[in-house]
Amino acid sequence: MTTFASLSQAHRRAWRLLKGPLAGWFVPAAALTLALAALGWYGISVAAEHLSAWLLSQGSWSADEAWLQTLTEWMLWLALLVVKLKLTKYIVLVVMGPLFAAVSEATEAQITGQALVFSWSRWIKDAVRGLRSAMVLATFEWTLTLLLWAVGLFFPVLSPVTLPLAWLVGAWAYGASAMDYVWEREGKGARSGLVASLKRPTVAFGVGVPFAFWMAIPVLAWTVGPMMGGMGAAATASVLLKGGETSSAQAVMT
Repeated sequence: MTTFASLSQAHRRAWRLLKGPLAGWFVPAAALTLALAALGWYGISVAAEHLSAWLLSQGSWSADEAWLQTLTEWMLWLALLVVKLKLTKYIVLVVMGPLFAAVSEATEAQITGQALVFSWSRWIKDAVRGLRSAMVLATFEWTLTLLLWAVGLFFPVLSPVTLPLAWLVGAWAYGASAMDYVWEREGKGARSGLVASLKRPTVAFGVGVPFAFWMAIPVLAWTVGPMMGGMGAAATASVLLKGGETSSAQAVMT
């Protein structure tokens, strides 16, 4: 059973590994994070700015409707901010996915003492499966998120509930993406991996919520967030899913 204590122990053990034998992975992670910061976020920001300007240009506002224009601009800004963060998430997961998968595999090797032999054919197969899994996960997340947004729009009184739930759906998706690297090595397909993550919601939230916090703070989201959040999630998911809970509990007790 996954408890708050076992989650905390798993996070501590994962970061001990990342600061110890897996520290070398921070070098390529930092390089990829810088590339994303320079290219990915800039492109999304430009697209969002042009979309916002185009949408606002479609309306003709009178002086009496200035308040409505201001409200519309704020609503567009908030909506586009959410879209930015959502798009940033999947850009990070696609671009840095191979690195996170390698960190996950290296963590598992530290836990089990068994390392997989690298092969280009397996790497290509895993990359294709990773893209397919990202599409399945994105479809699942966006379906639930849009449903919650619709409920909040038609029943504003429920917005204080639907907005946090939508954030939690995104946090779960972060956790499921990190867990998927383990499912991939176990030979599960994209859909069966999604089902496996749905059966372990505590693990998904326990892994995904810290990653989501790293990616929710604007400055961190396009600087150190992808590196720290993603590597931490990948390592913690391996610790939890590959028998690390027991080992981590014993390590704390000794």
